Amino acid sequence: MVESPQPALPVPDERTPLVSRVFDLGVLAAGVFSVLFAVFTMGRPDLLGHGLALLAVPLIMTIARFPLVLDKGNGGLEVGFDSCVLMFLLCSLPPQESLLLWSLGVLGFQLTNGKRRMVRVFNYGVGTLGGASAALMVAMLAPERGSLRELLAITLAATTYFFVDFVVSAISLSLEESSPIAEHLRQRNTLIAVACFVPFDSLGYLGAIVAAETPWWTLVLLGVPLVTLLIATRSVTRGNENSRRLAVLFDAAVRAQTLSDNRQVLDALIDDSERLLRMAQVEVRQLPPAAHEIGAPLQDGLRDRWLVAPARHRARSTQAADQQALEALVAVSSDAFARLRLTDDMTHLARHDLLTNLPNRGLVLDRVEHALQLSRRRGTQIALLFVDLDGFKQVNDRFGHAAGDAVLIDFAERLTTCVRQSDTVARLGGDEFAILLEDVRAAEVDSACHRILAALSSGAHVAGHTLTLSASIGVAFGERRDTSESMLRNADLAMYEAKSRGKNQFVVYEGALGQTRLQRLELVESLRASVGAGDLRLVYQPVVHALSGRITGVEALARWRSNGVDVSPDVFIKVAEESGLVVALGDVVLDIAARDCAELVAASGGDLNIAVNISAKQLREPDFVQKVEETQARMAGASLVLEITERDMVGDDAVSTEVMTSIADLGVALAIDDFGVGFSSIGYLQDMPVRIIKADGSFSDGIDRDERACALLCSITMMGQALGLDVVVEGIERPEQLEHLREHVHAPYAQGYLMYRPMALDAVVEALRENRTRVAAEAVGQRPPSGTSSMTSSTT
Repeated sequence: MVESPQPALPVPDERTPLVSRVFDLGVLAAGVFSVLFAVFTMGRPDLLGHGLALLAVPLIMTIARFPLVLDKGNGGLEVGFDSCVLMFLLCSLPPQESLLLWSLGVLGFQLTNGKRRMVRVFNYGVGTLGGASAALMVAMLAPERGSLRELLAITLAATTYFFVDFVVSAISLSLEESSPIAEHLRQRNTLIAVACFVPFDSLGYLGAIVAAETPWWTLVLLGVPLVTLLIATRSVTRGNENSRRLAVLFDAAVRAQTLSDNRQVLDALIDDSERLLRMAQVEVRQLPPAAHEIGAPLQDGLRDRWLVAPARHRARSTQAADQQALEALVAVSSDAFARLRLTDDMTHLARHDLLTNLPNRGLVLDRVEHALQLSRRRGTQIALLFVDLDGFKQVNDRFGHAAGDAVLIDFAERLTTCVRQSDTVARLGGDEFAILLEDVRAAEVDSACHRILAALSSGAHVAGHTLTLSASIGVAFGERRDTSESMLRNADLAMYEAKSRGKNQFVVYEGALGQTRLQRLELVESLRASVGAGDLRLVYQPVVHALSGRITGVEALARWRSNGVDVSPDVFIKVAEESGLVVALGDVVLDIAARDCAELVAASGGDLNIAVNISAKQLREPDFVQKVEETQARMAGASLVLEITERDMVGDDAVSTEVMTSIADLGVALAIDDFGVGFSSIGYLQDMPVRIIKADGSFSDGIDRDERACALLCSITMMGQALGLDVVVEGIERPEQLEHLREHVHAPYAQGYLMYRPMALDAVVEALRENRTRVAAEAVGQRPPSGTSSMTSSTT
């Protein structure tokens, strides 16, 4: 029996306290002395005359490998049953000869058990010392063979052996760990160990009686319970250890899902490894495991490292089991690292532009809001620059989008070099950029604008051509009552004023921008008159099933002409939002969509979704639910879908949430448009009555070129499908994007210029008919009639 912490610490012996090593060597000396004394005091040994005794040494070495481990948390009692062989010898041979054979068996086991050197030295000393104590007890009592006195002597000898081993081991551990000896002596499992140890040693006495009175082969019958018990103890020990390890692994897997940074995952990995292996020397390092070590490769996405622990031969487990345990923990941690990387990537991509990797609109507005608050406290000045490339559309039209993307990336790099490292350069979309300058003076803003204009004067090299580049810059200084949105709006107005003055210059926003301001007011009044008269028109852009190309719905988009001139939707919708006309504009769009519905349904053959964009302000109108109900009643069998941008929807008030719930109860589907660019918690998807999410076109823009963009769009699709939502991917403009959408993203629906552009009513009716004919022909294996549009129709 050996009491030891589990496992024995695999550290160099010189790290053990000196007093502990001196004590262990003293125990060894006492054990060796007792053996030598026995050798010199016995007569000529006749070991060869005792055939069964010659089997004692290998039997001791074999049984010693099957101890019963009684746990006590970070340590335990190893109850070894090899001492039953000692009792057999004491009943069969003189005490001196028995001690000699016992010491040889203990020595053989200690030389082959793989524990650290000082542990083996001590265990040999305490084993021989305990054997000498048992032999001395038998010699003192000098019992007669087969008498009750002999049984009593063997019982006392086994008990003496146990307590000598137990007390000496406790003293050694106390010195090694610098802990009170009472802590090691007072163990709740001691009585259980005695109850297991002493009766089992009586098997040695029984074996000696059987060997003396019956033929030698009858001892085989005693071997059956011995082997059974040894196997059972090993099974119990390993079973308890496996159960404990599974519990640790389960706890580690659960905790790994709650950790929020890599440092926490690494600390948890080391802590769980120490609990799993019950070792204090587990470490994460760059070097692989050396000799006498085990380890598992750890990848955290930044660098390759190893989780390493000492390799020990122990009663509780094997090196292979320890290795497997480390690999299981590393797998748990690798999943946690992967989850954190995906979260970081999604967070980064949600707040940054995929093309230039600059902050996007949502992030720069957050920073502007923070900078405004900081400037008010400190009394400093901030400025927001709205930068727009002049004539950039011609680059795309002439050289293609790939060349245009290259120009935008180059432009972003030039902007970054023109400002301080503490300033923020962001891409708002298209060829529009914003620059936030904090703690700045007016003269410094002028210098920054001049540097930007000068940086563009060298032009850009595209497809062997040198293009002239210039930009129009609007500047807005932060005022006390400003918000991030108002600053951006002011900078935008100043930028348009710069364009109206001839481009390639910058203009500082003022309270009134002269003619530009008047024109904007006139635009508001013209839009008000058109909305009041219902003088708007709708175009429709189909939404298709990504695999079959079947048109499943159309999105209604408002168009407006003022004084015979088409006004960009971005312009008049922004004007409508700023002037409060967006609610009336939305009502007109609903009316026109309901009016056109009959033709659309007839062309499609039924089962068609008609989507209409709404604003957050409409949700706050008291009669909006009634308006939606009336529109749905006029939809001629089509399904009405209301789209609202994520930025408007997330974090909305309780009134808007209640209105959306009422709309959903009418059977009207709600869709989140521009999903993913609002940088808000996706937790709202669990609470809002949403049925469709439309992934913003910025995510699909680079799915055929950027693996991270493709992975992010896959994540959005899987998340939506897991929540039972339909997913529509917007911005599909190239065949490569559609191919990636089908083969990798697996989003069910797509929308974009590659399939269909926004079309007037008569054009979309014709497109619906042709699509219906083609899909029906493909369903029966026929070729569609000549002139039927394909999946990649370019109808305008």
